[in-house]
Amino acid sequence: MPKLIAFSFLILASGFLLLASCSADINENGFSKNPGPISANLIGALQDGEDPNSVPEVKRNFLEGCVTGASGSIPNLVAIQETGLLQVCGCSYESLYQYFMDRAATLTDSSASLTEIEVLAFRSFNNLDKDIQKGDEEFAEELLSVFEQCIRDSSPTISS
Repeated sequence: MPKLIAFSFLILASGFLLLASCSADINENGFSKNPGPISANLIGALQDGEDPNSVPEVKRNFLEGCVTGASGSIPNLVAIQETGLLQVCGCSYESLYQYFMDRAATLTDSSASLTEIEVLAFRSFNNLDKDIQKGDEEFAEELLSVFEQCIRDSSPTISS
């Protein structure tokens, strides 16, 4: 089972690689910018009740990168759905978003607006993407725990 966990980390890391196209300019982009439709094969990664026609660009790119990162090893949609990959990718995005928002909130003073917190959180998310593109794929322990929890939640038979 450790191979599956390592494989999942590789897949999730690939999700960050597609962020570069949409996260290059902090002033024009953010977690909620440029909503649009998500590919039909990625709808299973969305949270219950989330509108598949208005998914922010960063999230669409992350989910696409996460799922397509596995396409060489898991070539068809049925196999992707059966592995729980869509749930792992969806959970990972939501958990990373919350991780960076919580972290940004603790780094700002109490008078900071939600917009200021989101800009700081998005900047950290973007910086992680840039570090991965440079080849620094070492995740902080807190980020690894985010991925591990999503993997455990989608595959209860995997032990940590």
